[in-house]
Amino acid sequence: MWEDELFDEIQKGDKVWYENEQGQTCKGKAVMIGPMGWVVDTGRGVPKVVNEGYNYLGHKKMPGRTPDHLGHFLNSDYGK
Repeated sequence: MWEDELFDEIQKGDKVWYENEQGQTCKGKAVMIGPMGWVVDTGRGVPKVVNEGYNYLGHKKMPGRTPDHLGHFLNSDYGK
C-alpha cells in the first residue's frame, strides 16, 4: 500500500493509488503533471487524472523517480 499521502511530493515514476468512479481503490504510475493533477498510467492503455481533493489516496516513492520540471513550468504562471 501507499506510504505517503502528501500530493505535492509525487514525482514521475511513483506508484499512485486513487479511487475510481465506482469507489474502488486502483493504482498506476505517475507520468506527468497537468493543470488538473497528475496523469497516471493505469497499465490498461487508458490514462487517468489524479487530483488531490478528488480521487487521490496516496503514493509510494519508487526507485528512479524524477521531478517533472517541464510539467511544473508549463502549468505555472511564469511569463503571464
